[in-house]
Amino acid sequence: MPKNPLIAAAVAACAGTVVAVAPANAASPAEMAEGRRSSVYVQGDSLTVGAGPIIKQRLRGDVKDVSVDAEIGRFTATGMQRLAHSGSARRAKVWVVALGTNDAPDPGSLRRHVVRSLELAGPQRQVVWLTVQRPGPYGRVNAMLRRLDRQADRLTVVDWARHVHDHPGLLGSDGVHATATGYRVRGEMISDAARQLARS
Repeated sequence: MPKNPLIAAAVAACAGTVVAVAPANAASPAEMAEGRRSSVYVQGDSLTVGAGPIIKQRLRGDVKDVSVDAEIGRFTATGMQRLAHSGSARRAKVWVVALGTNDAPDPGSLRRHVVRSLELAGPQRQVVWLTVQRPGPYGRVNAMLRRLDRQADRLTVVDWARHVHDHPGLLGSDGVHATATGYRVRGEMISDAARQLARS
């Protein structure tokens, strides 16, 4: 199914719940002239704390700058607020949003955050989200993310949940946090997606 460049399908599905706004983090002409749009901004929780060093290491030399803003226990609403007001996000061409693990399994709520991130990003940025892996009914959340991935032109979903389902040894005993190898693999998945989009 072809993606919709105006993410109309995603916004229509959230009718009455999303207010369209102008991109809040548009880069200035001077910033674009300096080439800073080749930067990557990563927003996340404890899983990004673990994977952050790998992301930075693997993207070093491929993009101008990598900024990782992550905190243990971060909720998606908090991360979205930080993204909306971040100078590092403003200068980046690619946003990676690795949140949702600390939220309730509510597809509608996360969908609104995803659509909001695309609105904030504007037409010149690419946005990456990850599926959520933790015990509980998060399958509905991930199904929603996969549907949006097929519909939204500037959205890329990295399917962490499906990957660890196929490779359960990447997770620790709590079924949420990764092993050392798992964090390396998660970092590789994120950095590979970001690199491809930064070059596009």
